[in-house]
Amino acid sequence: MNVNLLLICALIIFAFIILRIYFLFLLNNDEKEPEELTIDDVLSRAQQLYNNGLHLELQRFLKNELTKKFNSLELRKLLIRSYIDTGNTKFAAMHLEAVLKLNPNDMETKEELARIYLEDGNKRKALNVYEDIYKNNPTDIVAIKNLAQLYRDISYPEKAVKMYKLLLEAEDDNEEIAKIKHVIAQLYLLDGFTDDALKTYEEIAELTPEDTDVVNIMAELAYKKNDWLKCLECYEKLGKTKGENIELLEKIALMHFNLKNWEEALISYRKLIDLEGSQSTNYLHYQNRYCEILIHKGQAEEAIEILTNLISDFPNEDSLAYTLAQAYVSLSEYEKAVQMYENLINNLPAEQTEILRNYISRIISAWAMDLFAQGEYNKAFDKFMEGLKYDEVNSEIYYKLGRCNCDIKSYQDAIGHFKRAISISPQESKYYFGLGYAYDEIGDIKNSKTAFYDAININPLDIKSRKAYAIALTKELEYANAIEQFLEILKSTPEDADTIYNLALAYELTGDKESATEYYKKALSVQPDHQEARHNLELLNGEMIQPV
Repeated sequence: MNVNLLLICALIIFAFIILRIYFLFLLNNDEKEPEELTIDDVLSRAQQLYNNGLHLELQRFLKNELTKKFNSLELRKLLIRSYIDTGNTKFAAMHLEAVLKLNPNDMETKEELARIYLEDGNKRKALNVYEDIYKNNPTDIVAIKNLAQLYRDISYPEKAVKMYKLLLEAEDDNEEIAKIKHVIAQLYLLDGFTDDALKTYEEIAELTPEDTDVVNIMAELAYKKNDWLKCLECYEKLGKTKGENIELLEKIALMHFNLKNWEEALISYRKLIDLEGSQSTNYLHYQNRYCEILIHKGQAEEAIEILTNLISDFPNEDSLAYTLAQAYVSLSEYEKAVQMYENLINNLPAEQTEILRNYISRIISAWAMDLFAQGEYNKAFDKFMEGLKYDEVNSEIYYKLGRCNCDIKSYQDAIGHFKRAISISPQESKYYFGLGYAYDEIGDIKNSKTAFYDAININPLDIKSRKAYAIALTKELEYANAIEQFLEILKSTPEDADTIYNLALAYELTGDKESATEYYKKALSVQPDHQEARHNLELLNGEMIQPV
């Protein structure tokens, strides 16, 4: 009985469940599927979430909606604002990039993306976007300013300078202009344009005349490029602005010395000597320099007197002996000069002895040249040999021996000496000229032409060698090449009558009568008494040319 009752109850419950499921199924079939939200509905809800500061819910909602409304710029821009507000710049940048794919000309989005890249330290991407903004709007001052800084940071100094110059055009405040010019000057230095940097600092100095730091920088730059006049100008300006001191006076004195302003240099070093006194560590240096200036001014006797007294008080100061030897050389008292240097050799360490022996060799070489000029040829050649004992690889002695042998028409000996000089110093163009001259004198045009060619190959600005080469080409009947060389010479010396004449002669030899006439006349216009030009012109045209 109990079992049957339980079974009946179970069947009833089962039947109830089946009926429940059936009715639910019928009800579900009768319901309509929920409609998709419109863009306006989504925007309204999203804006409400944004206004209430519910950013996480907003971001989840919009990310879901954007899967269905991918091209909606309004939704994406609201999502971007939310990401920016919550500091999630990575996702903001990702959606900004998506907006630009949909609308590449959206400048506001580009500016926002560039700003985010810049703030996140992604300079390369920021640079690319700002370049695009600038390309579309070359007057966008924000883009220009950021490009200037980015080019500077990424080490594109030339491009950075261009941007900073654009900023200058838009700036009217002198203080800001000076700041920008400072940056431009630094960029010039970074790019190795010292002259442009110096010029820019000069412009800054005009804007800020009391800024002594700028003047100091200018002086340093001028010193590096050996612009002694500009250095002097800067140092004198500093003296007027800050007042004179020993360090500044010393710099001014040195600049006068470098510029060979001997009178001003003498006054400056005299002032330093008087200010410092004999107890100063620089006293001997100033005195020594003072004597050097006297020698340059042709007052060697006065220098010798001062130096002799100083040496008696400071016998171990070799610099004084050097200068005293120079004084003797300036007076052609070579024997005394050599003796001074000989004495110094005994006091020098071994590594410095070779330098001094070379200097003695040069003094003896000058002595030999003086003897040769006086017609004492044998004594001169003996002195040259003595000089070589001190420095057997002194190419200048061999060169001078070559010149002296040319003067006495001993050309074969001269050729040997010039060749020896070249073997020691193969990059000295005048040695090749000497060799070419000696070959030319013995009629060896082929070798002379080669030597002259080598000279101009080493030094293209060697006009003397180029003239000789062009004449050698003419002698070798290479008229076209000779004409080319003469025309090259006239670029540097357009009023050289002899070169113009030789050019005319080369044209004549090629049969170009018209060009020959033109250049003979030009030679006469430059030098009316040029007899060869007049004579050739008369022969060429068969008529007398009256002197001007």
